[in-house]
Formats: sequence, structure tokens, C-alpha cells
Amino acid sequence: MRKALLLLTIIAATAGSAETEMSMDLMQNIEDTNKSLSSNIALANKQGAGDDAKELTRMFTEVEAHFVQKGGDARNAVDLAKQSKELSAEIASLVSTGKFEPATEAATTLSRTCRTCHTFYKKE
Repeated sequence: MRKALLLLTIIAATAGSAETEMSMDLMQNIEDTNKSLSSNIALANKQGAGDDAKELTRMFTEVEAHFVQKGGDARNAVDLAKQSKELSAEIASLVSTGKFEPATEAATTLSRTCRTCHTFYKKE
């Protein structure tokens, strides 16, 4: 019985650390994709910007789910992730119709939203 309990504790601890690593990878992917999005919008690359915005929408859905699960004092992070997800979807829509100027404005707001969240939740 003690061995089983010990094994479950080890598995739970390992799963928690794997989740943290995934989150760091996810955040790095978001940062890289956001940079790519800005470049593709500046170049008026409709396909590239659209793909980046759709990928960001998907990733911010994961971030939102992570902070919902975390609960507690993460309510602000949930709101910021949701706002980022909505901005990404809006950017995808804007670039699909060739509206790059408003897409640039939305991308700037998206970057500011990321920075706001990092101010409170990013661990150095």
C-alpha cells in the first residue's frame, strides 16, 4: 500500500513538472508566432499572417484553459488569455480580407496584452 501511494505521488509530481515545461514551450511558441505575425502583417503576407493568427488563437485557448484550471488568483490571467484569443481571431479575420492597417493595430494591442499578463504571471 505504501509503495502504491509513493508511486502515485511520484507520478503526480512528474506530471506537474511536465505541465510546467509544456507551458514554457507553449509560451515560447506564442512569442515566436507573435513575432512572425507582426512580420507577416508588415509584409502584407495574407497567408502567413492568417496562419499565425489562427495558431495564436489555438495556443491562447490552451493558455486560457491552463489558467482556468489553476483558479485562485489567476482570474486576471484568464481574462487576458481570453482577450488575446479574441484579438488573434480578429486579426485572422482582418488579414483574410486584406485589412492590414487594422490588423496592425490589433496586433499591437495583442502584444500589449501579452506584456500585461507577463508583468503579473511570468516567472523569470
